[in-house]
Amino acid sequence: MSLPTNYLEFNNPIHIVWRKGTPNDPYIDRLDIARVVNQRIFLLEIPDEMYKVRISGMFEINYEKFIKHNLEKNEFYVDYTNGFVYFHAVKEAETMSMVYKGRGLILYPSTRIVHYDGTNSTETLHEIIERSKIQVQDLIDRTDNYEEYLKKLVIAINESNHATDQALIATHNANEATELVRDAYETTVLIYQPFVHTYDDIAKKFPHPEVGWTTQVFDTGIRYRWNGKAWIPIDALGGNVPLANEVINGLMSKEQFVKLQNITEFVNEKTIVFIIPKDILQGVQDPHIIFDWDGEIVDIQASISILGSMPTPIQLQKSSNFIDWLDITVNPVIIDEDRYLNNQAYTLINSTVKKGDVFRLYIPSFSVDAQNLSVNVKVALK
Repeated sequence: MSLPTNYLEFNNPIHIVWRKGTPNDPYIDRLDIARVVNQRIFLLEIPDEMYKVRISGMFEINYEKFIKHNLEKNEFYVDYTNGFVYFHAVKEAETMSMVYKGRGLILYPSTRIVHYDGTNSTETLHEIIERSKIQVQDLIDRTDNYEEYLKKLVIAINESNHATDQALIATHNANEATELVRDAYETTVLIYQPFVHTYDDIAKKFPHPEVGWTTQVFDTGIRYRWNGKAWIPIDALGGNVPLANEVINGLMSKEQFVKLQNITEFVNEKTIVFIIPKDILQGVQDPHIIFDWDGEIVDIQASISILGSMPTPIQLQKSSNFIDWLDITVNPVIIDEDRYLNNQAYTLINSTVKKGDVFRLYIPSFSVDAQNLSVNVKVALK
């Protein structure tokens, strides 16, 4: 923000320069640190009333309460028109840190600034400046009177020394304010870094942190800030974060957690079951089963309840149109003689399952004497 030159073309205006509060000309964040004098502080800029002036540990009151009642020790009032902040008498001479958004400046001409000698307003700053200019010029013109000139020069030197002393005091105060600003910065700045999975990972990922570095631990949700000596926890994910639902992301409730704990590792598996009661005849067996998910066949288990004297071969087949059938294994699944379960000596092919695929059993041998065949086909869902 700069002061337009054409604002200075008037003789005696009050110059008011505002920011627009738009993305191209936003209000700026300010931290003013000043001492309470006569129960008030003059802010360096005019604050934004929407954002408010914020002072740690204190509360702002409105105009009506300020007019009708005295300020409490922990209360303050803000004049958003002129940029003054008023405090209780016990706050006199205390140094305050005030955070606000600056809207701009009000620049007063010298003719509107009055010198106050303790009793009455005597003259304006403009009059003092103009009189000083005349006196200096008169002093230069009267070079013929050396003694008088020297006397006035000594007076000017004394005044200059006084001004130098005041400047040293102002410099000292400015240095103190700078230290306060630096301390405020080092204790409040947050410089966000990538998250880590556990607290122990912080030291590994950030072996040489700088003041203000902030990271979040994934497994606990706690955020830590490096204060120059140690990683200090400052907050945790939660509190105002809503529970997750089918519309928004969020936290999980304890009921949902218990339900999730009870879900087994087989939740993403489906099993196709064939049952051939009594005698097992050669050829295509009923029923035909339609599978409604995409997946991958990972295991085939066949069993009988009445042993056979000869091996029982079983061929699992699939089709997408009830016409063209593909074998699922290279060779049939075999239940050896005098065994209740298949021998697992099979090799899967064409094991990918598409939604809507049809499955059936085919018995290639006519000499099967085992009975009550069951076949379980385990499919891992995608």
